[in-house]
Amino acid sequence: RHAKGIHTCSRSRPSLARYPTMFVLRRTLTTAPAGRCGTPLLMICGRPSAVSATTDTDHRHFSSSADTTTTRDDSDGNGPSDDSATVVQGPSLLTSTSVHRPSPSLFHLPGLRSLPFWTAPSSSQARNRVAYNDPVVTAVVNQLESSYDDIREEYMSAVVGSGARTDPDSDSVSKPLEPDYDVKSEHSSDALHTGSWYWHSYVLNGQRQPIFAERCPKTAAIVDGLKETGQLFETPFAFCFFSTLQGNSTIKAHVGPMNLRLRIHLPLVVPTGDCGLRVGSQVRQWEEGKALVLDDAYEHEVWNKTDSVRVLLLLDVWHPDVTATERERICNMFEYAKDKGWIGKEQEETKQTASNPALNVV
Repeated sequence: RHAKGIHTCSRSRPSLARYPTMFVLRRTLTTAPAGRCGTPLLMICGRPSAVSATTDTDHRHFSSSADTTTTRDDSDGNGPSDDSATVVQGPSLLTSTSVHRPSPSLFHLPGLRSLPFWTAPSSSQARNRVAYNDPVVTAVVNQLESSYDDIREEYMSAVVGSGARTDPDSDSVSKPLEPDYDVKSEHSSDALHTGSWYWHSYVLNGQRQPIFAERCPKTAAIVDGLKETGQLFETPFAFCFFSTLQGNSTIKAHVGPMNLRLRIHLPLVVPTGDCGLRVGSQVRQWEEGKALVLDDAYEHEVWNKTDSVRVLLLLDVWHPDVTATERERICNMFEYAKDKGWIGKEQEETKQTASNPALNVV
């Protein structure tokens, strides 16, 4: 079935039966041994593994939630003890075939529904725009799209400088926000991208940037609203920023570090011409004001082969299948890892050049 690229939402797969449910000591982490940085860590929380695969847009996932939505029960009493989380060095599951599958570089939580894109293209005849008619993802999409005008206006003002006071003798001079990702850093030889790519971040490695909130208060309030409703992804691997990709620039094929999040693009400026992205085997182009939801655990790449700029607001939300209990335990696990210096240390050391965050984002 996998060879044919058939997607499934099953939480148990005979082909993965040889990987039984496992538990390790509470708050135990193992890091990848030398030479195996490309092998993802596998997190197992006492439930069967599941892997999804698609080759082309499958409209079944955009038709009805009745036969595709699955639920998870954490209250059966057979799960791990409270405050436990399991991370073990795991195999790269089913990566030897030609079918694209989620293959995060660091961390994998089995049993989550998975598609390269969670929003159907405008040309699609699908009844629902959001995959599985998922109410959580739909609510976020609607919120962002309804705020498009405000977000775009703040970008033009804070980043481009449109409508800002520029009189140097004035006490209220508004200078454009400085980008916080240096595309010409010392690591440029191994850069994820070519050309010019600028970030203006509100959430950078899970940390809010006060200057952004000061200059873009409406955008910051929208993002903070997602936090209040429990949808905003909040780990050291969380991002929210204006992504400005200049003409004749590309972002190379790569995978995200985990499958715990969904990434949302709200396009603010989209040039005419060859400008798009590939996730798995599917290729899309952005439409201004139309949110695009993707799973960056799949291999993905971006290009802008026009002579004009492409701008979008990028932000991360929790995968809707990750339960509240799991989110709490995952956050505790990351905090423990951060306290131990297993994650976050390199990000702090390179904060000024901001070269490392690019490995986690499109």
